[in-house]
Amino acid sequence: MSGCRYETDVVAAARDGSWTEALRDHAASCLGCAETALVVAALTEDVDAMILDNSPLPDPKIIWIRSRLKARQERSFQATRVIAWAQRAMIVFALAAGVSFGPGLRGLLSRLRTLIPTVALSDLPLLISGPTAVLGLTFVVMALMALWNERSAVR
Repeated sequence: MSGCRYETDVVAAARDGSWTEALRDHAASCLGCAETALVVAALTEDVDAMILDNSPLPDPKIIWIRSRLKARQERSFQATRVIAWAQRAMIVFALAAGVSFGPGLRGLLSRLRTLIPTVALSDLPLLISGPTAVLGLTFVVMALMALWNERSAVR
């Protein structure tokens, strides 16, 4: 509200288009009345467009449910992103552990090559239960989990 004494006349003229020459001149010279005329004309156009559209407004319950689902989806995305970074960090740590146990891994592989032809089925659990084998298997499983998580996040 501009406080101008012609404001109500400007509002009525902007609504129904009944401008007089004197009122048009006043609205051109008074900044408050010019702004009021612009706002009222825009709102009148919006109301007319809504009336012609004849589409009902959506149910407030649906709007509320959609906003809750969107908020839940955003929280889930943030949590998934944190989990993915934790998985990547674990892969880095597993690689670092694998590198630190590298000489032991080479020795294990060379022993496995010599033992494979003579190994019995009952000795297999002892061969694959070494710390290097467990770390290697852990790395492979975590890498596969990270890849699976990345692919499911893309879909």
